[in-house]
Amino acid sequence: MKTDEIRDLAIKRHDLDANFFQDAYNDIISVNKGYPFKYGRSLVLKDISEVLASLPKGAKVLDIGSGTGHLTHFISSQGFQVTGLEPSENMLEFAKKNFPDIRFVQGISSSMPFENDTFDLVLAFEVFRYLDKKENEKTFTEVRRILKNDGKFFFTQVNKYAGDFYYPFYYIKKIFYNLFNKTYHYCFFTTPGQQETLLKNSGFSRVNTFGRMASTIRIAYKFGKTAGDMYVRLMEKIYGQQKFTSQPLKSLAGHLVVLATK
Repeated sequence: MKTDEIRDLAIKRHDLDANFFQDAYNDIISVNKGYPFKYGRSLVLKDISEVLASLPKGAKVLDIGSGTGHLTHFISSQGFQVTGLEPSENMLEFAKKNFPDIRFVQGISSSMPFENDTFDLVLAFEVFRYLDKKENEKTFTEVRRILKNDGKFFFTQVNKYAGDFYYPFYYIKKIFYNLFNKTYHYCFFTTPGQQETLLKNSGFSRVNTFGRMASTIRIAYKFGKTAGDMYVRLMEKIYGQQKFTSQPLKSLAGHLVVLATK
């Protein structure tokens, strides 16, 4: 598929998934995939909070792929001027109803309707995984454009070698979809080193990567909430907060977190 087709497919998927995300954030979980999603988000949210704490009060923040607006609302509640950017109409509809006092704009990350040097922080949680490498590169260039000098860029990606074996599973499942002429969503798999190279090539001065969450937690929740919760407690006993700053655990983690500075 071409870059534009992959992006359009991602938007369509999020139109379909809007109800799931609305329910997940509102604690109305009906499927097991919601539990590791919320748990992983809670860990990454701690890192987002640390980045926010480093900003001056009233700083301007952009939430790319703001979805139903719940993360955007959290940022706003901390005293920051936040804008949400979201291409999915269904997601945007939820966000505006959920938080009518927050500014939400429809648009794509590779061509954003903002002036140069506007934001102190740009962040994106579980967004760029749905876009191909070319679209990621365009986005990184756009983010640098709209960031102020010394502005920060925080986002997550999918680890290619995560311990939940999603990488081989994705391609095996894609084969079956192709056999039945069904469209399967795109996923951008990457590594910490690749992200560091891409961002430096886009002009960012400093890049730091680390892993979040033992990825095998996702497997545990396939056996139900009780099994998943027990496994989470085990991982917390072994790895504590599960913030992995060195290899190989960084590349095996459920979330690859990237923090760059303009």
